[in-house]
Amino acid sequence: MIILGVGLLTIHSYKNNLNEEIVKYLAEKGYSQNEILKVYTEFGKLPLVSTTVIFQDEVNARYFYRKENGRIYQYSCAPLRGVDPEYKYKHEEKY
Repeated sequence: MIILGVGLLTIHSYKNNLNEEIVKYLAEKGYSQNEILKVYTEFGKLPLVSTTVIFQDEVNARYFYRKENGRIYQYSCAPLRGVDPEYKYKHEEKY
């Protein structure tokens, strides 16, 4: 039981730290805390760890970020619900 508790605490701490790193990354890109509605990190299949950001001025869109080899980057964006290939994302990073 103790091992399970420590494991859950470690996962929670990892998610919180990654959320903070993504917020810092966004601040470096010029975003203020007030422009960000929600940031949350989830474990999934692929990518294994993904952080989702929802911006205040675009609540119907999700932006997905990863940290890989010490580098944070936006790897995708999608509507909150459904699919709209014509939608123009306000915060999409172009490379």
